[in-house]
Amino acid sequence: MADFRFDQFGDALHARLEQLGYSFTRATEKWPDTDRAMLSRAVAGKPLSAGNVLLLCEMAGLDPFAFLVREHARRVTMKTILDQAVTAPVSRETGRAER
Repeated sequence: MADFRFDQFGDALHARLEQLGYSFTRATEKWPDTDRAMLSRAVAGKPLSAGNVLLLCEMAGLDPFAFLVREHARRVTMKTILDQAVTAPVSRETGRAER
């Protein structure tokens, strides 16, 4: 399953805003479909809707696919559990403590 790295997106958007010299207020003036709350959530790395992510990427000139993670978490099944290496059983001898 794919995932979106909102933290990296937030860092990139913040860097782009600084590069352009835009505050949140200035950005909303230049990008009228956005608002300060959306920009604040995005820069903080909080989840946004897909539409808002695409809108901000378009406005800021960012590639949304740069933040897409396609790595899959390893699936745990009975087969993978049974295939794991297990330490061979060893008999242990414990001596009695001398008194």
